[in-house]
Amino acid sequence: MALAEDSRNASRPNILRRTYLLDREFQLKYILLLTCIGSGSMLLFGVLALQAQGMAEEGGLSATESLWWLTGAGTVGMGVALALFGLLFTHRVAGPVHVMSLYVAALAAGRYPRLRPLRRKDELRAFFGRFSEAVDRIRQREADEALALEQALQVLKPLGTTPEAREALATLEALRARKRQAVDTSAPSGAFKSVA
Repeated sequence: MALAEDSRNASRPNILRRTYLLDREFQLKYILLLTCIGSGSMLLFGVLALQAQGMAEEGGLSATESLWWLTGAGTVGMGVALALFGLLFTHRVAGPVHVMSLYVAALAAGRYPRLRPLRRKDELRAFFGRFSEAVDRIRQREADEALALEQALQVLKPLGTTPEAREALATLEALRARKRQAVDTSAPSGAFKSVA
């Protein structure tokens, strides 16, 4: 049994993924933004610490006590700033993910939804573009197959004289109707109107 497990593990390639910048523009944008927020806040903290030390010397306060108050205020301020940044960032990413999740649910139900473009500042644009292209290609393939079934049915209907042949033609007709209904974009897709 150990031999079978060793041979199974030996047949699997050892995949090491070392590429960390998969979406260069997206990742570098937020790496730079986080770096600026972090280094800017540390610079601000240093400047304020120097001012607090100078004021403590002039006012007779303890430098340690002033530094503790400054650290507390800086921590709260940084927490609020990062929370707001996180809300903005996650909204720009979660919105497209939410929309694509709804589209995937529609695809799983056998419908091809009309895809709307993302909002101006949304992220994941390249991924959404590839997703939209894939949906369009699959929709077109379904439409082509429905047309091919329709043409085959026109040729085969006069030949369907036996009950088995008529049953097979009915199955093909139901398949054609299902494919046509799936790619029909004239029906309103109300589920996607209010998506953020």
